[in-house]
Amino acid sequence: MYIGLLRTMNKIDIKQAFWSIMLMVVMLFGITGCMSDNENESSPKCAIISFAVGNISSPVVTKKYDSKGHATDTIVTKTISGSEIFFNIDQVNGRIYNIDSLPNWASLRAVVPTFSSYGTVYYVVPNEDNLYYTLTSGKDSIDFTKPVQLLCVSSDTKSSRFYTVEINRHVANTDTLEWRKTQSNLDINELNKVLVADSKVFAFGKNASGQSVVTWAEADDATTWSSPVNISVDEATVTLFEGQFYGMGTDGYLYKAQLNEKVSTWLKASNQKVKRLLGADGFRLYAYDGNAIIGSSDLDTWTEEGTTDLDMLPESRINATSYATSTNKNIEVAVMTGLSSKNDKYAVVWYKASSDDVATNQSWAYIQVTKDNPYGLPAFSDLSTTYYHNALWAIGTVNDQYKYLYRSDDNGITWHPQTELYPVPTDLDPANGKASIVAVGKKLWIVQENGNVWQGSIE
Repeated sequence: MYIGLLRTMNKIDIKQAFWSIMLMVVMLFGITGCMSDNENESSPKCAIISFAVGNISSPVVTKKYDSKGHATDTIVTKTISGSEIFFNIDQVNGRIYNIDSLPNWASLRAVVPTFSSYGTVYYVVPNEDNLYYTLTSGKDSIDFTKPVQLLCVSSDTKSSRFYTVEINRHVANTDTLEWRKTQSNLDINELNKVLVADSKVFAFGKNASGQSVVTWAEADDATTWSSPVNISVDEATVTLFEGQFYGMGTDGYLYKAQLNEKVSTWLKASNQKVKRLLGADGFRLYAYDGNAIIGSSDLDTWTEEGTTDLDMLPESRINATSYATSTNKNIEVAVMTGLSSKNDKYAVVWYKASSDDVATNQSWAYIQVTKDNPYGLPAFSDLSTTYYHNALWAIGTVNDQYKYLYRSDDNGITWHPQTELYPVPTDLDPANGKASIVAVGKKLWIVQENGNVWQGSIE
């Protein structure tokens, strides 16, 4: 399995002995140069230029809850896909480390690294004998429970570089998503949207007669929902702006409801007629009037907020969310998702930086899925998105199955299925109706039409 083995006589002359023996290895076996070619020509280059790991499988003790909330311990095998673990290579300081820490249950005792390099890479065995083993990309496993040293040697043996590789894990049981199901009295059909306001969770849908309705539960009690209340707007258009709900009437005007009236009374909110209500952020409510995306902070004065790619605006399952940027709390990131008849493969995703300041406020921009960016959000027929734990999350059915949660860490530009780190509830069955995902404080809720509510959190 190993091509070469180097052993020094003691710690003092390790480097001198190493280069002597390295020269013998070169003479006997030859050391290839750049990984990009197959020629055995010498090269002065030495660097690890990419680094990844294979899937990491671990036995984990988890709790399984029955319908009464009683928990039993069970051992399951959890696998973290290597494609979900991203590494940074600090060439200046010789460090290689994962950007996001793995959950604490991840077993790192036998991890297979995959890399490309200029020169040959050796694994420095952490013992008194200071052994160096040739490391084969994608084949040899290493114990990464502690930082590991790798040595890269140029093919002309004149240059070398040490790297310290760390696979970081959370110290406590964090960054995992385990779901607990609650059976509630929720009674709603065609669930279209779930929103959180005033320490309550509001579910908008229809009743058995097809009338738009809303029902709500306290944020700390997913079991008890109010009797559905009829509303006079299209429930699929409802959005939250400055502590009030807004929705579109059949006449094309916007109406609003006060939260303290339990959303039962809707009053005309603006004389501006619109074709589509798109959403809101912390500064404006947004709509489409047939010519442009328009926005308003007071529902009286409307300004243009986007005039390009209007044919790719979402037509249904519209979700909009916003959050403060990490560098400036006066600027928000706003992301809008939904479905369009112009694209049956991907959902449409829009982005803007929003501010009260005209200089920093931007127009809405459509994020295209291209060959350079093929990681689009699938066009789930029951698409639902939310913002939670510094990321965007989406859920929907694929082939009549809730298979994955999708996550975006770059403001909706790329979306990736969470195959193992953040699974969907194993008993979430689309046969029981549509489900929506929403952030409720420090928890994620998945609310389904049949009354099931799943709650999970990432601490």
